[in-house]
Amino acid sequence: MAIPVNYDQALNELDALLQSDLATAQSKLAEYEEDIDKLTPVQLGRLRIGRSINYIFTGDYAKALDDLNQAESLVNTSELLSSVYSYKSTVYIGMRDYNKALSSISKALDLIIRIDDISIKRHAYLRIANLYYQMDALNDMGIYAYKVLQLAKAGDVRDICHAKVLYAIYFLGMKKQTEAFDAFEDSRQYCEMNQFPLLATISLKGKGLALQEQGDYQAARPLLLNALKGYEAFKFQLEISHVHSLLAQNYFATGDKVQTKHHAMKVLSFPDDNSYVEHKYIAYKVFSDLMAADKQFEQAYEYSQKEQYYNQLLFDESKMKTLAYQAAKFNTDEQTREISLLNKERELYIAQQTVKEREYTNMLMFITILVGGLCFLGILLVVGSLQKRKFMRMARMDALTGVLNRGAGQELGENLFVQAIARGGDFCVILFDLDFFKRINDSFGHGTGDWALKKVVEALKSHIRNGDVFARIGGEEFAILLPYANEDKGMEVAEQCRARIEAIETHHSGHHFRITASFGVSGVIADDLSLDPLLHRADMALYAAKSNGRNTVYCYSDILKSDKQATSLGSHLASMS
Repeated sequence: MAIPVNYDQALNELDALLQSDLATAQSKLAEYEEDIDKLTPVQLGRLRIGRSINYIFTGDYAKALDDLNQAESLVNTSELLSSVYSYKSTVYIGMRDYNKALSSISKALDLIIRIDDISIKRHAYLRIANLYYQMDALNDMGIYAYKVLQLAKAGDVRDICHAKVLYAIYFLGMKKQTEAFDAFEDSRQYCEMNQFPLLATISLKGKGLALQEQGDYQAARPLLLNALKGYEAFKFQLEISHVHSLLAQNYFATGDKVQTKHHAMKVLSFPDDNSYVEHKYIAYKVFSDLMAADKQFEQAYEYSQKEQYYNQLLFDESKMKTLAYQAAKFNTDEQTREISLLNKERELYIAQQTVKEREYTNMLMFITILVGGLCFLGILLVVGSLQKRKFMRMARMDALTGVLNRGAGQELGENLFVQAIARGGDFCVILFDLDFFKRINDSFGHGTGDWALKKVVEALKSHIRNGDVFARIGGEEFAILLPYANEDKGMEVAEQCRARIEAIETHHSGHHFRITASFGVSGVIADDLSLDPLLHRADMALYAAKSNGRNTVYCYSDILKSDKQATSLGSHLASMS
Protein backbone atom coordinates (compact mmCIF):
# COMPACT_ATOMS: atom_id res chain seq x y z
CA MET A 1 0.00 0.00 0.00
CA ALA A 2 1.28 3.46 -0.90
CA ILE A 3 1.54 5.82 2.05
CA PRO A 4 -0.97 8.70 1.69
CA VAL A 5 0.54 12.01 0.61
CA ASN A 6 -0.81 13.65 3.77
CA TYR A 7 0.38 11.13 6.30
CA ASP A 8 -0.57 13.29 9.30
CA GLN A 9 -4.18 13.17 8.12
CA ALA A 10 -3.93 9.38 7.76
CA LEU A 11 -2.74 9.12 11.37
CA ASN A 12 -5.67 11.29 12.50
CA GLU A 13 -8.01 8.84 10.73
CA LEU A 14 -6.20 5.92 12.40
CA ASP A 15 -6.80 7.52 15.80
CA ALA A 16 -10.54 7.73 15.04
CA LEU A 17 -10.62 4.10 13.81
CA LEU A 18 -9.05 2.88 17.05
CA GLN A 19 -12.13 4.22 18.84
CA SER A 20 -14.72 3.00 16.34
CA ASP A 21 -13.49 0.09 14.17
CA LEU A 22 -10.63 -1.85 15.76
CA ALA A 23 -10.42 -4.47 12.99
CA THR A 24 -9.92 -1.83 10.30
CA ALA A 25 -7.48 0.04 12.55
CA GLN A 26 -5.41 -3.12 12.99
CA SER A 27 -5.30 -3.59 9.22
CA LYS A 28 -4.13 0.01 8.75
CA LEU A 29 -1.46 -0.41 11.42
CA ALA A 30 -0.07 -3.45 9.60
CA GLU A 31 0.00 -1.55 6.30
CA TYR A 32 1.72 1.51 7.77
CA GLU A 33 4.34 -0.66 9.50
CA GLU A 34 5.61 -1.73 6.06
CA ASP A 35 6.60 1.86 5.21
CA ILE A 36 7.98 3.12 8.52
CA ASP A 37 11.23 4.15 6.79
CA LYS A 38 9.22 6.87 4.97
CA LEU A 39 7.90 8.43 8.18
CA THR A 40 9.31 11.35 10.12
CA PRO A 41 10.27 10.68 13.76
CA VAL A 42 7.12 12.43 15.01
CA GLN A 43 4.91 10.43 12.62
CA LEU A 44 6.60 7.21 13.72
CA GLY A 45 5.97 8.23 17.34
CA ARG A 46 2.28 8.75 16.60
CA LEU A 47 2.16 5.33 14.91
CA ARG A 48 3.70 3.75 18.01
CA ILE A 49 1.07 5.46 20.17
CA GLY A 50 -1.66 4.04 17.92
CA ARG A 51 -0.20 0.54 18.10
CA SER A 52 0.04 0.78 21.89
CA ILE A 53 -3.69 1.60 22.06
CA ASN A 54 -4.38 -1.59 20.08
CA TYR A 55 -2.27 -3.61 22.55
CA ILE A 56 -4.13 -2.04 25.48
CA PHE A 57 -7.44 -3.23 23.99
CA THR A 58 -6.09 -6.77 23.65
CA GLY A 59 -4.55 -6.73 27.16
CA ASP A 60 -0.92 -7.05 25.98
CA TYR A 61 0.45 -4.42 28.37
CA ALA A 62 4.13 -5.33 27.99
CA LYS A 63 4.06 -4.63 24.24
CA ALA A 64 1.99 -1.48 24.77
CA LEU A 65 4.58 -0.17 27.26
CA ASP A 66 7.43 -0.93 24.84
CA ASP A 67 5.72 1.08 22.06
CA LEU A 68 5.02 3.99 24.43
CA ASN A 69 8.66 4.09 25.54
CA GLN A 70 9.68 4.33 21.87
CA ALA A 71 7.08 7.03 21.22
CA GLU A 72 8.34 9.07 24.19
CA SER A 73 11.77 9.36 22.55
CA LEU A 74 10.29 10.31 19.15
CA VAL A 75 7.57 12.94 19.78
CA ASN A 76 8.42 16.48 20.80
CA THR A 77 5.18 18.37 21.51
CA SER A 78 3.52 18.79 24.89
CA GLU A 79 0.24 17.40 23.59
CA LEU A 80 1.76 14.18 22.20
CA LEU A 81 3.99 13.67 25.24
CA SER A 82 0.94 14.18 27.45
CA SER A 83 -0.85 11.44 25.51
CA VAL A 84 2.15 9.12 25.89
CA TYR A 85 2.22 9.59 29.67
CA SER A 86 -1.55 9.19 29.96
CA TYR A 87 -1.55 5.90 28.05
CA LYS A 88 1.44 4.78 30.13
CA SER A 89 -0.66 5.42 33.21
CA THR A 90 -3.41 3.20 31.77
CA VAL A 91 -0.85 0.46 31.05
CA TYR A 92 0.64 0.62 34.54
CA ILE A 93 -2.81 0.41 36.09
CA GLY A 94 -3.45 -2.68 33.96
CA MET A 95 -0.18 -4.10 35.30
CA ARG A 96 -1.19 -3.12 38.89
CA ASP A 97 1.84 -0.84 39.27
CA TYR A 98 -0.02 2.10 40.81
CA ASN A 99 3.05 4.08 41.84
CA LYS A 100 4.32 4.25 38.26
CA ALA A 101 0.79 5.01 37.06
CA LEU A 102 0.62 8.03 39.35
CA SER A 103 4.10 9.13 38.29
CA SER A 104 3.05 9.00 34.61
CA ILE A 105 -0.15 10.96 35.12
CA SER A 106 1.83 13.52 37.14
CA LYS A 107 4.18 14.02 34.17
CA ALA A 108 1.19 14.50 31.89
CA LEU A 109 -0.31 17.09 34.23
CA ASP A 110 3.00 18.96 34.41
CA LEU A 111 2.86 19.39 30.63
CA ILE A 112 -0.82 20.36 30.62
CA ILE A 113 -0.32 23.12 33.20
CA ARG A 114 1.84 25.00 30.67
CA ILE A 115 -0.92 25.04 28.04
CA ASP A 116 -4.01 27.27 28.09
CA ASP A 117 -5.81 25.42 25.29
CA ILE A 118 -9.34 24.45 26.47
CA SER A 119 -9.37 21.36 24.24
CA ILE A 120 -6.22 19.98 25.84
CA LYS A 121 -7.57 20.76 29.31
CA ARG A 122 -10.74 18.88 28.44
CA HIS A 123 -8.72 15.86 27.29
CA ALA A 124 -6.72 16.08 30.51
CA TYR A 125 -9.88 16.04 32.64
CA LEU A 126 -11.07 13.01 30.67
CA ARG A 127 -7.79 11.18 31.34
CA ILE A 128 -7.98 12.07 35.04
CA ALA A 129 -11.57 10.78 35.16
CA ASN A 130 -10.43 7.52 33.57
CA LEU A 131 -7.61 7.22 36.09
CA TYR A 132 -9.96 7.70 39.03
CA TYR A 133 -12.34 5.14 37.49
CA GLN A 134 -9.57 2.55 37.33
CA MET A 135 -8.59 3.42 40.90
CA ASP A 136 -12.23 2.92 42.06
CA ALA A 137 -12.40 6.58 43.17
CA LEU A 138 -15.89 7.07 41.74
CA ASN A 139 -16.71 10.40 43.39
CA ASP A 140 -13.70 12.11 41.83
CA MET A 141 -14.35 10.33 38.54
CA GLY A 142 -17.87 11.81 38.47
CA ILE A 143 -16.53 15.31 39.19
CA TYR A 144 -14.04 15.26 36.30
CA ALA A 145 -16.49 13.63 33.89
CA TYR A 146 -18.95 16.44 34.63
CA LYS A 147 -16.18 19.02 34.04
CA VAL A 148 -15.59 17.51 30.60
CA LEU A 149 -19.28 17.87 29.76
CA GLN A 150 -19.17 21.50 30.91
CA LEU A 151 -16.15 22.37 28.76
CA ALA A 152 -17.19 20.41 25.66
CA LYS A 153 -18.83 22.06 22.67
CA ALA A 154 -21.34 20.44 20.34
CA GLY A 155 -18.60 19.29 17.95
CA ASP A 156 -16.55 17.51 20.63
CA VAL A 157 -18.57 14.33 20.19
CA ARG A 158 -15.83 11.88 21.13
CA ASP A 159 -15.13 13.54 24.50
CA ILE A 160 -18.86 13.97 25.18
CA CYS A 161 -19.49 10.29 24.43
CA HIS A 162 -16.66 9.19 26.71
CA ALA A 163 -17.72 11.55 29.52
CA LYS A 164 -21.35 10.40 29.31
CA VAL A 165 -20.23 6.78 29.75
CA LEU A 166 -18.08 7.68 32.78
CA TYR A 167 -20.92 9.68 34.31
CA ALA A 168 -23.23 6.67 33.96
CA ILE A 169 -20.58 4.46 35.60
CA TYR A 170 -20.49 6.97 38.47
CA PHE A 171 -24.24 6.46 39.09
CA LEU A 172 -23.76 2.67 38.97
CA GLY A 173 -20.90 2.85 41.48
CA MET A 174 -23.07 4.96 43.79
CA LYS A 175 -25.71 2.16 43.70
CA LYS A 176 -28.21 4.42 41.90
CA GLN A 177 -29.24 1.73 39.44
CA THR A 178 -32.28 3.54 37.98
CA GLU A 179 -30.28 6.71 37.24
CA ALA A 180 -27.42 4.54 35.93
CA PHE A 181 -29.71 2.67 33.54
CA ASP A 182 -31.08 5.94 32.10
CA ALA A 183 -27.58 7.46 31.83
CA PHE A 184 -26.22 4.35 30.06
CA GLU A 185 -29.12 4.44 27.60
CA ASP A 186 -28.40 8.13 26.91
CA SER A 187 -24.68 7.44 26.34
CA ARG A 188 -25.44 4.38 24.17
CA GLN A 189 -27.74 6.36 21.86
CA TYR A 190 -25.29 9.26 21.64
CA CYS A 191 -22.25 7.06 21.00
CA GLU A 192 -24.04 4.94 18.39
CA MET A 193 -25.35 8.03 16.60
CA ASN A 194 -21.81 9.47 16.45
CA GLN A 195 -20.23 6.13 15.44
CA PHE A 196 -18.31 5.16 18.55
CA PRO A 197 -19.34 1.50 18.78
CA LEU A 198 -16.88 0.50 21.51
CA LEU A 199 -18.20 3.13 23.92
CA ALA A 200 -21.75 2.20 22.88
CA THR A 201 -20.93 -1.42 23.79
CA ILE A 202 -19.65 -0.31 27.20
CA SER A 203 -22.96 1.50 27.72
CA LEU A 204 -24.88 -1.62 26.68
CA LYS A 205 -23.01 -3.70 29.24
CA GLY A 206 -23.67 -1.00 31.84
CA LYS A 207 -27.42 -1.22 31.21
CA GLY A 208 -27.31 -4.98 31.67
CA LEU A 209 -25.24 -4.67 34.84
CA ALA A 210 -27.67 -2.08 36.29
CA LEU A 211 -30.62 -4.42 35.68
CA GLN A 212 -28.72 -7.43 37.06
CA GLU A 213 -27.86 -5.58 40.26
CA GLN A 214 -31.59 -4.89 40.66
CA GLY A 215 -32.27 -8.63 40.32
CA ASP A 216 -33.92 -8.42 36.85
CA TYR A 217 -31.82 -11.21 35.32
CA GLN A 218 -34.15 -11.95 32.40
CA ALA A 219 -34.07 -8.35 31.16
CA ALA A 220 -30.31 -8.07 31.74
CA ARG A 221 -29.39 -11.21 29.77
CA PRO A 222 -30.00 -10.05 26.15
CA LEU A 223 -28.16 -6.79 26.89
CA LEU A 224 -25.12 -8.68 28.20
CA LEU A 225 -25.17 -11.11 25.26
CA ASN A 226 -25.25 -8.25 22.77
CA ALA A 227 -22.44 -6.52 24.66
CA LEU A 228 -20.41 -9.74 24.42
CA LYS A 229 -20.80 -9.73 20.62
CA GLY A 230 -19.70 -6.10 20.52
CA TYR A 231 -16.56 -6.75 22.55
CA GLU A 232 -15.73 -9.83 20.48
CA ALA A 233 -15.79 -7.65 17.36
CA PHE A 234 -13.13 -5.46 19.00
CA LYS A 235 -11.27 -8.48 20.47
CA PHE A 236 -11.35 -6.61 23.78
CA GLN A 237 -10.25 -9.60 25.88
CA LEU A 238 -10.58 -8.03 29.32
CA GLU A 239 -14.18 -6.93 28.75
CA ILE A 240 -15.05 -10.25 27.06
CA SER A 241 -13.91 -12.02 30.23
CA HIS A 242 -15.95 -9.64 32.41
CA VAL A 243 -19.17 -10.16 30.43
CA HIS A 244 -18.70 -13.96 30.57
CA SER A 245 -18.44 -13.72 34.39
CA LEU A 246 -21.62 -11.60 34.54
CA LEU A 247 -23.46 -14.09 32.30
CA ALA A 248 -22.31 -16.97 34.54
CA GLN A 249 -23.92 -15.17 37.49
CA ASN A 250 -27.01 -14.44 35.40
CA TYR A 251 -27.60 -18.03 34.28
CA PHE A 252 -26.89 -19.40 37.76
CA ALA A 253 -29.51 -17.08 39.23
CA THR A 254 -32.11 -18.37 36.75
CA GLY A 255 -31.18 -22.06 37.18
CA ASP A 256 -29.57 -22.74 33.77
CA LYS A 257 -26.65 -24.92 34.86
CA VAL A 258 -25.38 -25.71 31.34
CA GLN A 259 -24.99 -22.06 30.37
CA THR A 260 -23.62 -21.24 33.83
CA LYS A 261 -20.79 -23.76 33.37
CA HIS A 262 -20.20 -22.63 29.77
CA HIS A 263 -19.63 -18.98 30.67
CA ALA A 264 -17.72 -19.73 33.86
CA MET A 265 -15.35 -22.00 31.92
CA LYS A 266 -14.86 -19.21 29.36
CA VAL A 267 -13.65 -16.95 32.17
CA LEU A 268 -11.22 -19.59 33.44
CA SER A 269 -9.75 -19.97 29.93
CA PHE A 270 -8.30 -16.45 30.05
CA PRO A 271 -4.70 -15.84 31.22
CA ASP A 272 -4.06 -16.12 34.94
CA ASP A 273 -2.79 -12.59 35.47
CA ASN A 274 -3.88 -9.63 37.58
CA SER A 275 -6.23 -8.19 34.94
CA TYR A 276 -8.65 -11.09 35.32
CA VAL A 277 -8.62 -11.55 39.11
CA GLU A 278 -12.14 -10.17 39.74
CA HIS A 279 -13.63 -12.19 36.86
CA LYS A 280 -12.04 -15.44 38.05
CA TYR A 281 -13.23 -14.76 41.60
CA ILE A 282 -16.79 -14.52 40.25
CA ALA A 283 -16.36 -17.69 38.13
CA TYR A 284 -15.00 -19.78 41.02
CA LYS A 285 -17.75 -18.49 43.32
CA VAL A 286 -20.37 -19.54 40.76
CA PHE A 287 -18.75 -22.99 40.42
CA SER A 288 -18.57 -23.37 44.20
CA ASP A 289 -22.27 -22.48 44.61
CA LEU A 290 -23.18 -24.71 41.65
CA MET A 291 -21.36 -27.73 43.07
CA ALA A 292 -22.86 -27.13 46.52
CA ALA A 293 -26.34 -26.98 44.99
CA ASP A 294 -25.65 -30.35 43.29
CA LYS A 295 -24.40 -31.73 46.65
CA GLN A 296 -20.92 -32.30 45.18
CA PHE A 297 -19.33 -30.96 48.32
CA GLU A 298 -15.74 -32.07 47.65
CA GLN A 299 -15.65 -30.15 44.36
CA ALA A 300 -17.51 -27.27 45.97
CA TYR A 301 -14.77 -27.08 48.61
CA GLU A 302 -12.01 -27.05 45.97
CA TYR A 303 -13.71 -24.24 44.07
CA SER A 304 -14.30 -22.41 47.35
CA GLN A 305 -10.55 -22.53 48.06
CA LYS A 306 -9.89 -20.95 44.65
CA GLU A 307 -12.59 -18.37 45.32
CA GLN A 308 -10.94 -17.41 48.62
CA TYR A 309 -7.54 -17.15 46.92
CA TYR A 310 -8.81 -14.67 44.33
CA ASN A 311 -10.82 -12.86 46.98
CA GLN A 312 -7.59 -12.28 48.90
CA LEU A 313 -5.96 -10.94 45.73
CA LEU A 314 -8.88 -8.54 45.30
CA PHE A 315 -8.50 -7.43 48.91
CA ASP A 316 -4.76 -6.82 48.49
CA GLU A 317 -5.43 -4.87 45.28
CA SER A 318 -8.03 -2.78 47.08
CA LYS A 319 -5.43 -1.89 49.73
CA MET A 320 -2.93 -0.86 47.05
CA LYS A 321 -5.55 1.27 45.32
CA THR A 322 -6.48 2.95 48.57
CA LEU A 323 -2.86 3.87 49.29
CA ALA A 324 -2.33 5.05 45.72
CA TYR A 325 -5.52 7.10 45.83
CA GLN A 326 -4.41 8.80 49.05
CA ALA A 327 -1.08 9.60 47.40
CA ALA A 328 -2.90 10.94 44.34
CA LYS A 329 -5.07 13.20 46.50
CA PHE A 330 -1.99 14.49 48.28
CA ASN A 331 -0.19 15.16 44.98
CA THR A 332 -3.26 16.94 43.58
CA ASP A 333 -3.44 19.22 46.62
CA GLU A 334 0.26 19.95 46.36
CA GLN A 335 -0.10 20.71 42.66
CA THR A 336 -3.01 23.08 43.35
CA ARG A 337 -0.88 24.95 45.85
CA GLU A 338 1.99 25.06 43.39
CA ILE A 339 -0.23 26.54 40.66
CA SER A 340 -1.52 29.11 43.14
CA LEU A 341 2.04 30.10 44.04
CA LEU A 342 2.99 30.33 40.36
CA ASN A 343 0.01 32.59 39.63
CA LYS A 344 0.91 34.83 42.54
CA GLU A 345 4.51 34.93 41.39
CA ARG A 346 3.37 36.02 37.94
CA GLU A 347 1.28 38.84 39.38
CA LEU A 348 4.21 39.97 41.50
CA TYR A 349 6.46 39.90 38.45
CA ILE A 350 4.11 42.28 36.59
CA ALA A 351 4.13 44.59 39.58
CA GLN A 352 7.90 44.43 39.67
CA GLN A 353 8.12 45.43 36.01
CA THR A 354 6.06 48.55 36.80
CA VAL A 355 8.35 49.40 39.68
CA LYS A 356 11.35 48.81 37.43
CA GLU A 357 10.25 51.59 35.11
CA ARG A 358 10.11 54.02 38.02
CA GLU A 359 13.07 53.12 40.09
CA TYR A 360 15.60 50.41 39.27
CA THR A 361 17.28 50.39 42.67
CA ASN A 362 14.05 49.86 44.58
CA MET A 363 13.14 47.02 42.24
CA LEU A 364 16.36 45.14 43.09
CA MET A 365 15.65 45.55 46.78
CA PHE A 366 12.10 44.30 46.31
CA ILE A 367 13.27 41.26 44.35
CA THR A 368 15.81 40.44 47.06
CA ILE A 369 13.13 40.59 49.75
CA LEU A 370 10.73 38.55 47.61
CA VAL A 371 13.26 35.80 46.85
CA GLY A 372 14.24 35.59 50.51
CA GLY A 373 10.58 35.39 51.53
CA LEU A 374 9.87 32.64 49.01
CA CYS A 375 12.88 30.66 50.18
CA PHE A 376 11.80 31.06 53.79
CA LEU A 377 8.26 30.03 52.84
CA GLY A 378 9.61 27.01 51.01
CA ILE A 379 11.65 25.98 54.05
CA LEU A 380 8.60 26.40 56.28
CA LEU A 381 6.47 24.31 53.93
CA VAL A 382 9.07 21.53 53.78
CA VAL A 383 9.61 21.51 57.55
CA GLY A 384 5.87 21.69 58.17
CA SER A 385 5.24 18.79 55.79
CA LEU A 386 7.93 16.64 57.42
CA GLN A 387 6.59 17.44 60.90
CA LYS A 388 3.04 16.66 59.81
CA ARG A 389 4.06 13.25 58.48
CA LYS A 390 6.06 12.55 61.64
CA PHE A 391 3.18 13.48 63.94
CA MET A 392 0.69 11.44 61.88
CA ARG A 393 2.98 8.40 62.21
CA MET A 394 3.45 8.99 65.93
CA ALA A 395 -0.30 9.37 66.45
CA ARG A 396 -0.93 5.91 64.99
CA MET A 397 1.99 3.94 66.42
CA ASP A 398 2.78 2.79 69.94
CA ALA A 399 6.03 4.58 70.80
CA LEU A 400 7.53 1.72 72.83
CA THR A 401 6.79 -1.36 70.72
CA GLY A 402 6.37 0.06 67.22
CA VAL A 403 3.00 -1.65 66.57
CA LEU A 404 -0.30 0.18 66.13
CA ASN A 405 -1.79 1.85 69.17
CA ARG A 406 -5.32 1.14 70.42
CA GLY A 407 -7.08 3.88 68.39
CA ALA A 408 -5.32 3.14 65.10
CA GLY A 409 -5.63 -0.62 65.55
CA GLN A 410 -9.36 -0.46 66.28
CA GLU A 411 -10.02 1.95 63.39
CA LEU A 412 -8.17 -0.26 60.89
CA GLY A 413 -9.76 -3.36 62.39
CA GLU A 414 -13.27 -1.91 61.98
CA ASN A 415 -12.57 -1.18 58.29
CA LEU A 416 -11.23 -4.70 57.68
CA PHE A 417 -14.19 -6.16 59.60
CA VAL A 418 -16.70 -4.34 57.39
CA GLN A 419 -14.89 -5.48 54.23
CA ALA A 420 -14.69 -9.09 55.38
CA ILE A 421 -18.36 -9.27 56.43
CA ALA A 422 -19.48 -7.56 53.19
CA ARG A 423 -17.72 -10.30 51.26
CA GLY A 424 -19.12 -13.08 53.41
CA GLY A 425 -15.78 -13.84 55.05
CA ASP A 426 -14.83 -14.79 58.62
CA PHE A 427 -13.16 -12.58 61.20
CA CYS A 428 -11.31 -13.54 64.37
CA VAL A 429 -10.00 -11.52 67.34
CA ILE A 430 -7.17 -12.58 69.65
CA LEU A 431 -6.53 -10.71 72.90
CA PHE A 432 -3.54 -11.60 75.07
CA ASP A 433 -2.11 -10.28 78.32
CA LEU A 434 1.36 -10.89 79.76
CA ASP A 435 1.12 -12.92 82.96
CA PHE A 436 2.31 -11.31 86.21
CA PHE A 437 3.76 -8.34 84.32
CA LYS A 438 3.52 -6.13 87.40
CA ARG A 439 5.76 -8.61 89.19
CA ILE A 440 8.45 -8.09 86.48
CA ASN A 441 8.26 -4.31 86.90
CA ASP A 442 8.32 -4.50 90.68
CA SER A 443 11.16 -7.03 90.82
CA PHE A 444 13.49 -5.78 88.07
CA GLY A 445 12.35 -2.24 87.27
CA HIS A 446 10.29 -0.64 84.52
CA GLY A 447 13.23 -0.74 82.12
CA THR A 448 13.15 -4.53 82.20
CA GLY A 449 9.36 -4.43 81.80
CA ASP A 450 9.76 -2.28 78.68
CA TRP A 451 12.38 -4.73 77.40
CA ALA A 452 9.93 -7.59 77.89
CA LEU A 453 7.15 -5.79 75.98
CA LYS A 454 9.45 -5.03 73.05
CA LYS A 455 10.81 -8.59 73.05
CA VAL A 456 7.28 -10.03 72.89
CA VAL A 457 6.40 -7.82 69.91
CA GLU A 458 9.69 -8.74 68.22
CA ALA A 459 8.97 -12.46 68.72
CA LEU A 460 5.45 -12.22 67.24
CA LYS A 461 5.79 -9.60 64.50
CA SER A 462 7.34 -11.94 61.91
CA HIS A 463 4.60 -14.47 62.63
CA ILE A 464 1.72 -12.07 61.87
CA ARG A 465 0.37 -12.07 58.29
CA ASN A 466 0.60 -8.87 56.22
CA GLY A 467 -3.18 -8.52 56.15
CA ASP A 468 -3.59 -8.90 59.93
CA VAL A 469 -3.63 -6.12 62.54
CA PHE A 470 -1.27 -6.19 65.55
CA ALA A 471 -1.92 -3.50 68.16
CA ARG A 472 -1.04 -2.68 71.74
CA ILE A 473 -4.30 -1.76 73.45
CA GLY A 474 -2.94 -0.80 76.84
CA GLY A 475 -0.21 -1.71 79.35
CA GLU A 476 0.75 -5.32 78.79
CA GLU A 477 -2.38 -6.15 76.73
CA PHE A 478 -2.28 -6.70 72.98
CA ALA A 479 -4.75 -7.54 70.20
CA ILE A 480 -4.31 -9.48 66.95
CA LEU A 481 -7.15 -9.08 64.40
CA LEU A 482 -7.39 -11.77 61.71
CA PRO A 483 -9.58 -10.92 58.67
CA TYR A 484 -10.92 -13.96 56.77
CA ALA A 485 -9.93 -16.34 59.57
CA ASN A 486 -12.28 -18.47 61.68
CA GLU A 487 -11.97 -19.41 65.36
CA ASP A 488 -9.98 -22.58 64.56
CA LYS A 489 -7.38 -20.53 62.71
CA GLY A 490 -7.41 -18.01 65.55
CA MET A 491 -6.77 -20.76 68.11
CA GLU A 492 -3.89 -22.07 65.98
CA VAL A 493 -2.30 -18.61 65.69
CA ALA A 494 -2.83 -17.88 69.40
CA GLU A 495 -1.20 -21.16 70.44
CA GLN A 496 1.80 -20.46 68.19
CA CYS A 497 2.13 -16.98 69.70
CA ARG A 498 1.84 -18.36 73.23
CA ALA A 499 4.66 -20.82 72.51
CA ARG A 500 6.87 -18.11 70.99
CA ILE A 501 6.41 -15.89 74.05
CA GLU A 502 7.15 -18.76 76.43
CA ALA A 503 10.37 -19.50 74.48
CA ILE A 504 11.81 -15.97 74.89
CA GLU A 505 15.26 -16.00 76.46
CA THR A 506 15.31 -13.35 79.21
CA HIS A 507 18.96 -13.48 80.25
CA HIS A 508 19.78 -10.82 77.61
CA SER A 509 17.87 -8.35 79.80
CA GLY A 510 20.40 -8.86 82.59
CA HIS A 511 17.91 -10.81 84.70
CA HIS A 512 16.49 -14.30 84.76
CA PHE A 513 12.73 -14.53 84.73
CA ARG A 514 9.98 -16.19 82.71
CA ILE A 515 7.60 -14.48 80.26
CA THR A 516 4.22 -16.09 79.56
CA ALA A 517 0.89 -14.82 78.31
CA SER A 518 -2.78 -15.77 78.49
CA PHE A 519 -4.89 -15.67 75.31
CA GLY A 520 -8.59 -15.18 74.56
CA VAL A 521 -10.00 -15.95 71.09
CA SER A 522 -13.37 -15.07 69.57
CA GLY A 523 -14.73 -15.50 66.03
CA VAL A 524 -17.50 -13.63 64.26
CA ILE A 525 -21.11 -14.74 64.64
CA ALA A 526 -24.20 -13.85 62.59
CA ASP A 527 -25.38 -11.10 64.95
CA ASP A 528 -22.10 -9.14 64.96
CA LEU A 529 -22.46 -5.70 63.36
CA SER A 530 -19.13 -4.25 64.50
CA LEU A 531 -15.83 -5.24 66.08
CA ASP A 532 -16.90 -4.44 69.64
CA PRO A 533 -18.81 -7.69 70.36
CA LEU A 534 -15.82 -9.77 69.18
CA LEU A 535 -13.45 -7.79 71.41
CA HIS A 536 -15.84 -8.21 74.34
CA ARG A 537 -16.08 -11.98 73.85
CA ALA A 538 -12.33 -12.30 73.40
CA ASP A 539 -11.85 -10.37 76.64
CA MET A 540 -14.15 -12.83 78.43
CA ALA A 541 -12.15 -15.73 77.00
CA LEU A 542 -8.93 -14.01 78.14
CA TYR A 543 -10.37 -13.72 81.65
CA ALA A 544 -11.13 -17.44 81.57
CA ALA A 545 -7.54 -18.18 80.53
CA LYS A 546 -6.15 -16.10 83.39
CA SER A 547 -8.60 -17.67 85.84
CA ASN A 548 -7.51 -21.18 84.87
CA GLY A 549 -3.80 -21.12 85.45
CA ARG A 550 -2.56 -18.53 82.87
CA ASN A 551 -0.12 -19.31 80.03
CA THR A 552 -2.97 -20.89 78.07
CA VAL A 553 -5.38 -20.20 75.21
CA TYR A 554 -9.15 -20.13 75.65
CA CYS A 555 -11.79 -19.78 72.94
CA TYR A 556 -15.06 -18.02 73.76
CA SER A 557 -17.18 -20.69 72.07
CA ASP A 558 -15.43 -23.39 74.15
CA ILE A 559 -15.89 -21.71 77.49
CA LEU A 560 -19.64 -21.43 76.89
CA LYS A 561 -19.74 -25.24 76.84
CA SER A 562 -18.62 -25.36 80.46
CA ASP A 563 -21.34 -24.52 82.99
CA LYS A 564 -18.75 -23.96 85.66
CA GLN A 565 -16.81 -21.52 83.50
CA ALA A 566 -20.00 -19.73 82.43
CA THR A 567 -20.86 -19.17 86.11
CA SER A 568 -17.37 -17.79 86.76
CA LEU A 569 -17.69 -15.44 83.83
CA GLY A 570 -21.09 -14.25 85.04
CA SER A 571 -19.59 -13.37 88.40
CA HIS A 572 -16.76 -11.52 86.67
CA LEU A 573 -19.21 -9.50 84.56
CA ALA A 574 -21.32 -8.68 87.62
CA SER A 575 -18.27 -7.37 89.44
CA MET A 576 -17.33 -5.25 86.42
CA SER A 577 -20.79 -3.58 86.10
